[in-house]
Amino acid sequence: MIPRPVLCLVSALALCPGDAPAAVPALRLCPEFQTQDPPKPKTPVDLQAEREKLRETDVLAWKKLPVKSMAEVVDPKKESEPLEIPDSVTAEEKAKMEELMKKAKDGAGAKADRALREFEKMGYPALLFIINQLREIDYKNTDAALWGMRLNTTLMNITMGVHTGYVAVDLGEEMDPRKAQWNAKTVKQWVQAVKVQWPTREKFDDYITKRKAKKEAELEGGGEKKADPPKGK
Repeated sequence: MIPRPVLCLVSALALCPGDAPAAVPALRLCPEFQTQDPPKPKTPVDLQAEREKLRETDVLAWKKLPVKSMAEVVDPKKESEPLEIPDSVTAEEKAKMEELMKKAKDGAGAKADRALREFEKMGYPALLFIINQLREIDYKNTDAALWGMRLNTTLMNITMGVHTGYVAVDLGEEMDPRKAQWNAKTVKQWVQAVKVQWPTREKFDDYITKRKAKKEAELEGGGEKKADPPKGK
């Protein structure tokens, strides 16, 4: 006797806040009863199209947040605790970071860029210091959010590619509450990333050593590595 086809239920996708109720889950045949031809290998053009689609989805994801006013935007200081600067960070390093931050804030153009590049050379102490600075920013304010974007770029350079998906801000733009909310929430992601991945200078230095070796191997093999989201996200 030939068995009748068995139907598998495809689970409904989880909803983002504010989405309409999901439609009734679709049905499809279990793999052992499927008769369609196997998928064709993807060409470089297909893969590039998929990457562009994912990039666009990620860039526009903030627009799906159900935030309608600035009053709803979270305060990063209330969402996260400041990172403790460990004893391994010397008094000289702390003083240097305070001076560099003053130069970066007060300086314009090349002067500010030089100060931020000096942060990149400091590694772990700068990582902690800059994340704590992010907690103090008012992401509802366009100028402040622009500064937050520069600090996020510095953090991405320090971590060799790790990012939290901070949404770009344009000079003089009228800040959208949804964008302000998204960017404000990236602060907590940085804090969590440090606690999960790099709780000590030794763990961060080990991560950087392995990261450099991986990137060098990718360059030798002609591969391309995209920036990574932090595991603490």
